[in-house]
Amino acid sequence: MDNKLFVTIIVVALVIAGVSTAAFVYNAEDDTTDDTNMFNIIARANSEGSGLYIDSNLVVDAPGIPVRKSNSVPFFDNNWQVSEANKAAWGGLIFGTPGTSSIQHTQLAELASKMGLNFTLYSTNASVNSDTLYYDSGVTNAGQAISNTVINGGILWEPQYQLIIDDSKFQALALTNDVFEDHTCCVIAGNTEYMKGHTNATVKFLAGYIEAVDSVNEIMANRNTDVDAYNDFVSFVMTKVSALNDKPEITKKALENITYLYADDAQGDLDNLESDIAQLVKNLGDIGVFKKSVSNPELFAEEFVTQTYIKKAIDEDYTSGGNASIKVAVITGDIHQIAIHWGIHKGFFSDLGVTIDVVGSTNGAGVATALVNGEATFGFLGAPPATITTINSGYITA
Repeated sequence: MDNKLFVTIIVVALVIAGVSTAAFVYNAEDDTTDDTNMFNIIARANSEGSGLYIDSNLVVDAPGIPVRKSNSVPFFDNNWQVSEANKAAWGGLIFGTPGTSSIQHTQLAELASKMGLNFTLYSTNASVNSDTLYYDSGVTNAGQAISNTVINGGILWEPQYQLIIDDSKFQALALTNDVFEDHTCCVIAGNTEYMKGHTNATVKFLAGYIEAVDSVNEIMANRNTDVDAYNDFVSFVMTKVSALNDKPEITKKALENITYLYADDAQGDLDNLESDIAQLVKNLGDIGVFKKSVSNPELFAEEFVTQTYIKKAIDEDYTSGGNASIKVAVITGDIHQIAIHWGIHKGFFSDLGVTIDVVGSTNGAGVATALVNGEATFGFLGAPPATITTINSGYITA
């Protein structure tokens, strides 16, 4: 019996029996997805790589965990976690975030929840309460943060974070690396219809990306010994991230706070990513960004994350020869996605017969749109916009 038909019968039987299940068919044969999906997450791009910043006038000028000057309450415990004991340090402050669909906004909301604080959009000229952490969701770069006369701090990605704390107005509060260790940040998504019809090209694309990530990580690991290679890479990064033009030291600090990845481990597993996506669905639901409900976040994540292609790429399970031309959407000037540019520059993709046309976008939501409307075959974007687009558009219901 055809495997997919067999699974369909099982799903129908479960529905008849009154068992809650997902409103999609899952192909147990290989981990690829149903034809209704517009795009699927197929690999990681990086983890970590953001930071929390705070108005320099609000904290005690001393080493260690930052302490609020007005009440001597620390912002974190000694393990960079928060609880109600830290509530008075954060209460009544206004923090900038880069948008409600960003992982940074979600993380700030999670911190507020752990401390028992309300998490509310700040209204201009409104009074503030000590039981609430307020946010301004329009702070997307260092210039906006520094010129903003309302916010007391914020959370933002690299390299904007380094540019912010380089200004005397703000100082470092914490790295998200410390507060949310190994958290999912950017992922790689692929147009589902394309991948089903072009498995070999998809696998070769990922094989080139793996080589690019390995190259970046080797350079970073040997930066103190192979200085020439490191400086060449830093110079290249500055050409791709306009905010870093002629800022080598800022570039180096930003790079050191980002972990470039393609999977959970060298075997290509994405089980941890699946778990992260399931938890992300719960967190995003808590802050009300979904237009549609998800009854089973774990089943959604299982359908959304596809492990087949990255495992084939690691095993070099592709056919050599032939050429493929693909369009890859990336967020313009994003250092988190520098490995794709490095791979193109070093010829890792062209060596495999893959020609890449980079499609620039201003944010993750734009990358998701490019994947849906066919402007791009693959895309690098944050996990939240990928998830929000898929759920709100009804591409996967669970």
